[in-house]
Amino acid sequence: MGNENGLRPDLEELLCYAALINNPAETGGLDPASAITAGSPSANEKLAKLDYHGISLLALENGTLESEVIDLLGQRKQMMIANEALKRVALVELFEAFRAAGLSRNVLFKGTALAYSLYSKPWLRPRTDSDCLVDFHELDAYQAVFDQLGYQKLFAIEGRQVSYQSTFSKALAGQSVINIDVHWRISNRQILANSFSLEQLHSSGVTLDQLSDSITIPNAVDSLLIACLHRLGHHHREERLAWLYDIHGLASDFDTDDWQVLLDKTASKLLSAVTLDALKICQTVLATHLPEDVISKLRLQATSKEPSQVFLKREMPEWKYFWYELRALPSIADQCNLVFENVFPRPSYIRRQMQTRNAAWGYLKRVWRGLKRVTKAGS
Repeated sequence: MGNENGLRPDLEELLCYAALINNPAETGGLDPASAITAGSPSANEKLAKLDYHGISLLALENGTLESEVIDLLGQRKQMMIANEALKRVALVELFEAFRAAGLSRNVLFKGTALAYSLYSKPWLRPRTDSDCLVDFHELDAYQAVFDQLGYQKLFAIEGRQVSYQSTFSKALAGQSVINIDVHWRISNRQILANSFSLEQLHSSGVTLDQLSDSITIPNAVDSLLIACLHRLGHHHREERLAWLYDIHGLASDFDTDDWQVLLDKTASKLLSAVTLDALKICQTVLATHLPEDVISKLRLQATSKEPSQVFLKREMPEWKYFWYELRALPSIADQCNLVFENVFPRPSYIRRQMQTRNAAWGYLKRVWRGLKRVTKAGS
């Protein structure tokens, strides 16, 4: 497909895939077939692309897929519905156990929170885990609840600053598995880690009545801002339609007061540029209605120096991101600690990660692999 519209190739592709669900006239009048059928891909190849963007079942639900792709998705849909039902029971059980243990100050956020609060059917929003923000000082108590319910803590790097999350997993009926990402900061990116605190999100949050009155999720404005942060902070070199649909769906329900709250929060939290970028792409790809005065004010706010603007440089080498991450830490001691935890994680971790009994050899392999990764700009 040509680039006569002057769009980035990835956005041009997104327009074509968005047209599978939306009226093509509302997405620039582009014909999705020109991108999806280019090179005569097989039904499996088409489905793989839809899966990458996280919209396979959403497109199926809207009846906009070809028969050959529908046939492939039919059985999967039933499996996803059954899988969602199992995870729903497990999630409610978990949060009820949190409450019974006196752990009521937590927030379910990102994918699962949006799947139940924003989408008509939760299985339309694909996700591999559920994210929960907790108090760092209560981690041992949460660990005890997970142990009691039969969850296993997954292997991952740990440290004071190298990671602000742990993952707990439990096998359910059949081959279903539920994964819970427990966060004590909103992001592992140092620049974004303090954008929202547990206290802020919990005090202004809402109960997820679709699941349980023991589950609190962020309000709509905070959910949109978190979605914008997640899109760039965690996946700065990727663009997936599912993430844009989250933002599109949230923004489409905003009233005047919501937009004003968003403007106030982006200004105070220095998040105007990353929010503006996400909203403008949603407008381009999904025809999201955005008040002109809001966009103008975000542009004005984004002219100020915001640390998070670095994530708009999507092709920057990883080592430069890491440099900005170091500068975001408050002290030289913290900066040195982050470098140390990245280069020299715990010996037990390095032996397992590098599949060696010799920790020293494992560290050498890790340094070499890290040097290759951080100097690569990405594609």
